[in-house]
Amino acid sequence: MRNDFPGLVEGFFLQWMDAGRHLSPQTIASYRDAFVLLLRWLRDERGIPATEVCMDDLTAENVDAFLLYLAEERGNSASTVNCRLAALKAFCAYAAYRAPDRLLELKRVSDIPRRTEKRREVDYLTREEVGWLLAACDLATARGREDHLIVSMLFSTGARVSELVSLRVCDFESRGGRHVVRILGKGRKERTLPMWPEVARELSAFTRERGLGDGDYIFAGRNVEHMSRSGARSRIDAIARRAAAAHPQLAGKRISAHVFRHSCAMSMLDSGVDLSTIAIWLGHENVQTTHKYMVADMARKEAALSKVHPGETSGNAHVRYAPRGDILEFLMSL
Repeated sequence: MRNDFPGLVEGFFLQWMDAGRHLSPQTIASYRDAFVLLLRWLRDERGIPATEVCMDDLTAENVDAFLLYLAEERGNSASTVNCRLAALKAFCAYAAYRAPDRLLELKRVSDIPRRTEKRREVDYLTREEVGWLLAACDLATARGREDHLIVSMLFSTGARVSELVSLRVCDFESRGGRHVVRILGKGRKERTLPMWPEVARELSAFTRERGLGDGDYIFAGRNVEHMSRSGARSRIDAIARRAAAAHPQLAGKRISAHVFRHSCAMSMLDSGVDLSTIAIWLGHENVQTTHKYMVADMARKEAALSKVHPGETSGNAHVRYAPRGDILEFLMSL
């Protein structure tokens, strides 16, 4: 039938997403937003009301034009455009088995290439800089002690801000001098991490001070169950401003909740922890996601080397070693 789009969209969200995929609320919301934006674009640019959109309108040409609109008119980054495209491609994979007569056009949409994303440098803080932020928390006040715990836990666990604010007292366990925290990450995948003893003691003191029970969230929110992500970001911004006032070196730094995650990874790399372990610690499904920290570490070492041997790298700081002569000759000489 021609007007099958609404039924397929409903099935996609209620059946495909609920079929044991354990998608996070953030992923579901992102997919929903992609369809809302597409429907609005079809209304404004093609004159098709949302109630009249059908599968005939889901063409590669329309999707290409929609993605161009996101990039050029809405000013979305390549990564955001790719997220919207991923939602539509997932829908095409679902619809292919339920509307096989549309298979050719669905494949054309699925073959639309991703935008090239500009790789940005990893923002991170050194251990000394994290110490400055911790020192900016006023431990004489209840809010200051909470701020201190937020920074301590973000840096020591490498948790995402959404993971941090969702933690409950029961997610922590201390037994026989061993302290662990259970974190529910993306895709509802759980990982258990050892805690630094000093952070575990700080957390224990905090829960006692607040009178928190096992089912209570660690970080309470205003009129909501727990602190929101935006609330946590606001607290970190305030801490960063105070720290920058005492240490101007921080003024030019990008400091966010996610930067503490990067800082945790870089600190572990400095300590000799291998990438696969860091990937597990951060909850990365693919170690390739963690590889950016190795690249950042290499760039940092090259910068340090250029200061030690300026004559060798002056004006050419980013040129790495390249073997000279025939590669086979080189290999045979080993």
